Formats: sequence, structure tokens, C-alpha cells
Amino acid sequence: MGNQVRSLNNSVLDSPSNLDRWALSQPEPTRKKVLLHLHTPPIPTDGGDKRRLLGTLQYFRDRQPFFSVDVVVHNGFRNPVWTPEKKQEILQFVDRIFVYEGERNFWDFVYSRSQSFYYQTLLNQQLPIDSDYYTPPGYVRFVRSLLTQQTYDYFWINYLEYAHLAVQSKAARTQFIIDIHDIACQGRLARKNVYPLKGRTFDYGANFAREVALLNQFDAVVVNSQQEMIILEDQLPTQKLRFVPHLVEGSADSTQFPPYQNRKFEYDLLFVGTGLGPNVEGLQFFLDQIFPKIIRQKPDVKFAIAGTVSQSVQIDSVLAPHMTCLGFVSNLSEIYLKSRIMICPLLSGAGTKVKLQEAMAHAIPIVTTTTGASGMSLIDGINALITDEPDRYADQILRLLNEPELAQLLSQRIDTTFQHHYSNRAVYSTIDQLFQIPS
Repeated sequence: MGNQVRSLNNSVLDSPSNLDRWALSQPEPTRKKVLLHLHTPPIPTDGGDKRRLLGTLQYFRDRQPFFSVDVVVHNGFRNPVWTPEKKQEILQFVDRIFVYEGERNFWDFVYSRSQSFYYQTLLNQQLPIDSDYYTPPGYVRFVRSLLTQQTYDYFWINYLEYAHLAVQSKAARTQFIIDIHDIACQGRLARKNVYPLKGRTFDYGANFAREVALLNQFDAVVVNSQQEMIILEDQLPTQKLRFVPHLVEGSADSTQFPPYQNRKFEYDLLFVGTGLGPNVEGLQFFLDQIFPKIIRQKPDVKFAIAGTVSQSVQIDSVLAPHMTCLGFVSNLSEIYLKSRIMICPLLSGAGTKVKLQEAMAHAIPIVTTTTGASGMSLIDGINALITDEPDRYADQILRLLNEPELAQLLSQRIDTTFQHHYSNRAVYSTIDQLFQIPS
């Protein structure tokens, strides 16, 4: 690899903590070699994208007898996010980490910035969906060198923005997998009124065609939303598409959580979110049009907000005494178990909402909008309450607060849904099929 590639070796691999008992008694299999691309350090998990990355890493650690996994990451020019501490965190899960030190390559910086200036400044357009802004030539050469010298069986890429790492680095024996997280064009539309996209034109039809063309160059396309699966089924060969929900259980065993009716609640309502546009928009909608009615009917209501979203909304002085802004919470499990109801009043957004899967993992009754529920196995009146109308949204919350039997019933139903579709066991089985691992 010469001086170009820097790696860290994990000399003492962690013992797998969550392997199924049957795996421990099986003969040692031939380990498949995987190169996993990470676009950002997943710890701390302060966003849905990081939660998904961490879940993927946990899968590979728990399936350690079947895989040898390396990670490739990029330290951008003057933006060395992959500190020595962050690299060591990743080595809890994988064998090696390879770091492209982009801060040493000034021309990569110039290459990417020139694209940004041309499209976003001169043309006042969003970057084309198939731009290689995030994968400049130096980074592509670095990855191509890894694929050539290490002979991986699989290369797993996160996000369409990094697709060129595979498209321009094809290796004969390597299968290329892309986890899109969200349809990129849908995500652009969801953020169209948020800086730095605000005010810039975006041709959805032309860009979606480019997105499909990129995805068609992969051997497998991983999707986390049932709704987006439906959209892509009309565009891609069925055998390429794989529905893989977020992995949200982590090391916690949801079967050990106390039943809903036995919990000691500190908060009536809970909202979780970062300061991204859809979270801010949805929470402000709730504070302006829904929460005041709830307070009038239930003056002792307590509402907790976890995450940085509270820094970006306007809170009326009348509402403030009923609210607790927790900021970033390192252990959300404790907050979920202290909350009666999870709300997700989103009006826009793409993909699956990780916050809802986490609430499902803790068997919390959910009140959400059609946007919040999109792409998930949620049905109004069956295992969740779903409405976009402000008065009805407030009424549904009040029903759950005033009818503990209904809240307990929804808790039981949402737990059943989670175990069947979103638990580690269910999702691991799906990923095992992708890699042809015996189950």
C-alpha cells in the first residue's frame, strides 16, 4: 500500500456478545472479506444515520465467525473528524480501519469546491445527484488500491453520494452493495427549504433518472423504507433490492424491559430529534397547533424533548412550564421507559424514522402523522394512532392519557410488530440472506 494507506490493526478482537447459541457450536466457516465504507463516525449516535451505521457494525461484530471486516473512511481537507479516539472506537467492531487523509490533498479540496461553486453559486442549482463532490479523485484512487490489494468479497457503501467509490473502482471478484438510507432525491426535496439547499433549483425527474442509473451499477441496493421499496421496484430489477430496517436494539434486550403498565412515568409525551429541518418543522407545528389544546384539557401534562431540535424552535412562555428540554441524551433507553407516549408530528421527510423504531423497541404507544409513519408497519387504530389534523392529533393524545387500557393495548401491539419486523433477530436474518449466511 506504500505511504498512501494508513491502517490500524485490532490485535485483540472482542468476544462476540450476542451470537446465537447454535453458532458457537458450529465448525469454523470460511470468513467472507468485507470492506465497509463509513461516511462519518457513528459514535455518539446523535442522528438516525449514525444509529444505522452503528447497527451495521454491531451486525458484523455479532456475526464475527462469518466475516473479516475492514472499514474505509475519509478525513477531509482541514476536517479531520476521524481522530485517534474515533478510530479506536470502530476497532471494537472490525479488524482494521483504513483512513484516507484528504487534508494532505489540496487538489481534492479544489476539485470538490469547484463543483460546488459552478452549480450552487453560478447556476444556483443543487449539486447533480450523481456528482462526485464527496468522492474526489484522490479518495477514489485510495479505495481502488484497497480493492485491488485486499481482494474483498463485498464492498458495502453508505449513501448514494459515495456511489462513485464503487462505480469507479470495480473489482472482478467483489460484489458491490449500497445502503441508500433514503432515496437521495426524496431527501433533497425534504430539505429544499433548509440551508444550504434553500432557494436552489432542483430538477427531480432528471436527477431521479441519474440516481437510478447509479444504483443499477450495484449488485445489491439496501433500502430501509417499505414506501421507498415500492418506488424503486418500478425502476430496478427486483433481485437487486433488499429491505433492511434499522437495527436499533444495540446491546439492550427489549424482552427485559418492564411491561408498560408497570413502568414509573416521568413524562407524558416525548419527542426525539436533531436540529434537521423536518424535525424543527414538525415540532414547531406541534407546539403551535396541538400542544396548547392538550394543556387546556390536561394542565398537568409533562412534555420532554430529547436531542438538539429544541434549540431551533420557538417556545411560547405559556408552554415552557410544561416542557423539559433534555438536549443530547447519551442513553435514550432510560428516557423512552420514562415516557407514556411517543409523538412524531412530522410534516416532511424521507425514509424510515429511527426514533419511531426505537420507541417500538421500548413498546411505547405512538401518535404520528402519515409522513412519520410512512415506510413502516404502522396502521392507524391497530398498532399506532396516525393523523395529520391538529385537533384530532390532540384528541388522540388525550385519549391515551385518559385511557390507560388503550395505551397498554397499543403498547402490546407495537411490541409484537417490532419483534416480527424490526428486532435484531428479524433484521439479522434478512442481512444473513444478503450475504448467504446459514440461519
